[in-house]
Amino acid sequence: MRSWQIYDVARKTLKEELHEIYGNRSARMIHYWAQDPNFCADPKRNPIDRLELLLHRLARAGKRDVALSALRILGQKLDCTIGNRDKAVPDKETLLGEIVDDMPCLIAYQEALTGDDVEAVDRAEAELQRELAENRVKFLEIQNKKDASLSKRRR
Repeated sequence: MRSWQIYDVARKTLKEELHEIYGNRSARMIHYWAQDPNFCADPKRNPIDRLELLLHRLARAGKRDVALSALRILGQKLDCTIGNRDKAVPDKETLLGEIVDDMPCLIAYQEALTGDDVEAVDRAEAELQRELAENRVKFLEIQNKKDASLSKRRR
């Protein structure tokens, strides 16, 4: 779904609530935000597009953590979390090494839970999940080697 489509649905569904949310913005401005830029001679950049631009520029300026914090704040209202799309890459030679590598992240996560900083908990949880994903990747590598070895023996 495109940002203008979100505003089109919101305009039709929320009506008066949009004016409460956006305060002094006119109905005409909200209508502009809901227009398909391909067919609108005067497309206005809506708040979602502006936020996307802001987050992109923050990340480009080396402030990716700040941009991710903004997304975490938005996600909390819908009980969503931000996930890293990078594939987990094990950084230890053995599965045991990967398992031991989890301990500092587990401790950091547990310590974050005793505080009152939700973002610190989210960051520690994400780091722990990344470490656990590395374990799974290493485990699957070992299983694939075992399966390949068994296949060779059967021949």
